[in-house]
Amino acid sequence: MNNQRIKKMTTLSLLIAFNIALSYIVKIPVPATNGFVNLVEAGIFLAALGGGARSGLIVGGASGLLLDLIAGYPQWMIFSLVIHGLEGWLVGLIGAKKGYWQQAIALLSGALVMIVGYVLAGAVLYNWAAGVASIPGNIAQNVMGVIVVLILLPIVKRLPIANGII
Repeated sequence: MNNQRIKKMTTLSLLIAFNIALSYIVKIPVPATNGFVNLVEAGIFLAALGGGARSGLIVGGASGLLLDLIAGYPQWMIFSLVIHGLEGWLVGLIGAKKGYWQQAIALLSGALVMIVGYVLAGAVLYNWAAGVASIPGNIAQNVMGVIVVLILLPIVKRLPIANGII
């Protein structure tokens, strides 16, 4: 394994761990869906915009799955793996290392994937009313993620460990 690949794996692993810790600390239960609102989008958006589609996919899928498992919501973990993985991949594909407008479109597209994904997942796990009830919380979660990533992305890009990876 070459040095650059090890550095990328280490960086993504640290970002997943940071994302899970941040999301676990800041979680707001949503009784209607037996789920919660958190900051997982911040790490997904950070990885995707800074590192590309593959980084967004890895951080999104792993963060979503592990967070649900650790936080006591195992019924959501496979849905989160797919939804957040797809969200991260799409944001990275559209907006990675691009200009402001491409990043804005990427974040909006990723948010739409996440919101629709959890409406469908809520309908499968519970019913359509539960799926629809998840929309306001998921919109809030995406807005919080965008705010956090707008603050963190310029800072993280200046870190030596992120050079060429994020």
